[in-house]
Amino acid sequence: MDFFDHSITDYPLEGMHTEVDCKKCHVERFSTPINFSECKNCHQDYHKGELAKNGVSPDCKECHTLEKSFEHTSFTISDHQKSGFPLEGAHIATPCFACHIDEAKDRWTFANLGNECIDCHTNIHKGYLSEKYMPKNDCASCHGSESWDLINFDHSKTNWPLTGKHNQVSCKECHFEISPSKEVISQNFSTLETNCASCHYNIHGESFAVNGITECSRCHVTSSWFPEKFNHNETRFPLTGKHEELDCRVCHEVNNEKQTPVVIYKLNKLDCKDCHS
Repeated sequence: MDFFDHSITDYPLEGMHTEVDCKKCHVERFSTPINFSECKNCHQDYHKGELAKNGVSPDCKECHTLEKSFEHTSFTISDHQKSGFPLEGAHIATPCFACHIDEAKDRWTFANLGNECIDCHTNIHKGYLSEKYMPKNDCASCHGSESWDLINFDHSKTNWPLTGKHNQVSCKECHFEISPSKEVISQNFSTLETNCASCHYNIHGESFAVNGITECSRCHVTSSWFPEKFNHNETRFPLTGKHEELDCRVCHEVNNEKQTPVVIYKLNKLDCKDCHS
């Protein structure tokens, strides 16, 4: 029947229909009338009612065309914005299949996907963050859809408010243990030590320790390592004259004899002859 001109009928063939064998549609006689008012007269509902509204499924042509296979769709981001899950941030750039292909069933699915973050994303903080800071597994309490790395967490609500340079440090620097291959090995949010030496190398060794603890804040502030709060005049050797102009390192040298080098601050020799020949 390749010689038959279908355009003279009430159903001219277009697109993919021009490649269909006549007997696929005309299963009885060619003269037997066929209902072609809707796509579903011939095609099964692949979506099995998932897209139905008030019990009525939309016709295929609302999303698909005859020019391409059913794998292609005319459903746009603008259409998605009218759904129960308007796309924002990085979700706009996410390919459809990342959310809508059910790998277990090897088919597209659109209904009952869930609108919560954990419906699609693994909660990597489970068991590490308390309900207080992540109520109901709500990622949005810290993260936005623009990027996982943009974190909007108010650290002042914890027992360790961030000040100075600490405000510029990545969360991972303190809370994550990262492998050489950039994989997260472990996390810690609730039991981190709050003394400076638990994160920062103590170049003073035990020189300024009191009861075995060196309190860096006696001399340093979080805006800079420069010892802004240290007053040399409160020591056994107040600085006067040209001594005030000297760099600390001129007198306080590094002791490399120990396994971990430390700067010597407690000097036992304070007479002029000890430094000047």
